[in-house]
Amino acid sequence: MRVLLSIMCVLALSSCANVEHFSGQPQWDFDHEVQYRESKLADNKYHVEVISRSDTHFATLATFLLRRSMEICQSYGFKIEVLKGVESFDDRQGLPNMIMPSLAVNLECPVK
Repeated sequence: MRVLLSIMCVLALSSCANVEHFSGQPQWDFDHEVQYRESKLADNKYHVEVISRSDTHFATLATFLLRRSMEICQSYGFKIEVLKGVESFDDRQGLPNMIMPSLAVNLECPVK
């Protein structure tokens, strides 16, 4: 019985490891400690949104976005179109309690 249970657990875990997560559901990256969503728009085109939290700095969001883009495209030469989430230098001074929007981009991978 234990052997059967062990085999079932290994099969369940291995089937989850190879799934592409382009469903648009929120996911968590433990290395960068950010939450994000990604969905596939078309061949070589994706929408990625790094969800902003009050304790996450913009530099962390942007760094994660670049690294995630490299993972998705598997090569350099990708194009990032920023849709929202970039603040100006004086936003914090003018609106100190403003809730910053999530960093959302469209990503286009180079055609191989």
